[in-house]
Amino acid sequence: MTNVIVIGAGVIGTSTAYYLAKRGAQVRLIDQFQIGHTLGSSHGPSRIIRLAYETTDYVVLAQTAFERWHELESEAGQSLLVRVGGLDFGAPDAHGLAEIGANYAALGIAYDALDAAEIRYRYPQFNPPENSIGFYQGDYSMLAAEKCVRTFADRAVVHGASLHQNEQVTEIAPQPTGVRVTTQAGHYEADSVVLCAGSWSLPMLNALGINLHLQVSREQVVFLAAKNPADYSIGRFPLALQRYAGSTSLGSAFPIYNHTAPKFMVDRIGTPVAANDPDRPVDLPQLQVAIDWAMKLMNGLSGEIVETTSCRYSMTPDEDFIIDRHPEYPQIVIASPCSGHGFKFASVIGEILTDLALSGKTQHDISRFQITRSALHMAKHTTKNLELQ
Repeated sequence: MTNVIVIGAGVIGTSTAYYLAKRGAQVRLIDQFQIGHTLGSSHGPSRIIRLAYETTDYVVLAQTAFERWHELESEAGQSLLVRVGGLDFGAPDAHGLAEIGANYAALGIAYDALDAAEIRYRYPQFNPPENSIGFYQGDYSMLAAEKCVRTFADRAVVHGASLHQNEQVTEIAPQPTGVRVTTQAGHYEADSVVLCAGSWSLPMLNALGINLHLQVSREQVVFLAAKNPADYSIGRFPLALQRYAGSTSLGSAFPIYNHTAPKFMVDRIGTPVAANDPDRPVDLPQLQVAIDWAMKLMNGLSGEIVETTSCRYSMTPDEDFIIDRHPEYPQIVIASPCSGHGFKFASVIGEILTDLALSGKTQHDISRFQITRSALHMAKHTTKNLELQ
């Protein structure tokens, strides 16, 4: 029986532990906090899963992720995602927008192309700029984020995995025939290790000789009261992503789901933080950007703040993932960071990491996620000076 240690029990780590245990591996899942903590990137009521991507390889990966989420729902007897439909919109030259429409057409994915007037007619909650175009796609769904993490963890245990919570890893030491992991509680030997602790992975990667130019930020989320909550309910209000020219930032609007109010954020403009800094103060300027964006774009919001929260983004310079084996120690598999858009893919990334840990290869195309790619060694990230429209 193969012995594997998974470090990090967010959505990627719990997914990996689940697939490993399901395939018969002996699995230890270790996290320095409790599963479901709010200091990382996997907490909160909801995440988006979508087929709206600028490149077809991401679209294909998202299609597989949808399938795996539904398989998990069936096995666990849980409802983990709800189909709500989604709208990508912006100026005609907005980053990635034309490519999204082209990919829908090329891959035979049903969609509607809309102009600003058609967006307003279909969804009177919106007040988009006059030059806006948009693509509506019906498969857009919302994942119950914290429930997804817990379900993966619970099913991993059912299949034989052991959970080690509130246990901090202090060293990962490659051995001739495996890996030795030291924690505050003791030492463990394993055939392989999967490191998927988000921004918390960075000091461990440095200790293993991998020094990458990654940026960790704290991104702000706000829930705003609707004058008539029914206007922002599922079925009447879609997921919506506003895209911008010259920027990969997204203005995101969520219908009411696992909450009493709709959710809004403008991402990739967050405050840089240290990789291992657990502090989560409210970023007032960033919060105001999200509020101003929502109040300008949406009709029917009262402006009352119902809740604010934040999450961590761990960004590569090219905003692609890292899914690879350590170039010197192939018994160490690395999956971090997810660059602000990885949650939806957890259901398939866990399967990929299991493949790499058990056999060193996978049938999935992960060529763009190699740890040796040149973009990871760039010295700077793109400066995000965003002009909201």
